[in-house]
Amino acid sequence: MALVAVLLLAGTALAFQGPEPMRLGSKSDPEASLFSYDQKFSDTTTLKNYYLGMSAYKDFDGCERLSSDIALQSNPDWVDIAIQANFSRGTGRMGYLVLNQETMDIRDVMVDVSHEFIGNFSIDEKILVVKSGMNETNLFGWLR
Repeated sequence: MALVAVLLLAGTALAFQGPEPMRLGSKSDPEASLFSYDQKFSDTTTLKNYYLGMSAYKDFDGCERLSSDIALQSNPDWVDIAIQANFSRGTGRMGYLVLNQETMDIRDVMVDVSHEFIGNFSIDEKILVVKSGMNETNLFGWLR
């Protein structure tokens, strides 16, 4: 009986110690567990200019490598967008929608542009949407 009590006590002591902590990711430590994982990158940006009846988006998903930059200038009379992106092994979507400025009805679309890229791509896209009736003096005065 004493032997059973000693074994039970020893087993209980080991149970409270818990498992040995795992050491991760060190090449200099021979006992460390080296691991790798799939890193996928995503990026989404959406713009809505209600005065102009315009919306734009860019969406990158599941990319192994992603570099994305967007330059935006917007006011009630115009929108200027510049998108630059490089990605590999992923999906890139971008586009814009412009409604008829007189009706502003979603069923009355003047422009609907949508791009989808799958694989490896470099993108350099520039979009300028200007309100009807803007003359060059007004537009270029704002852009400077």
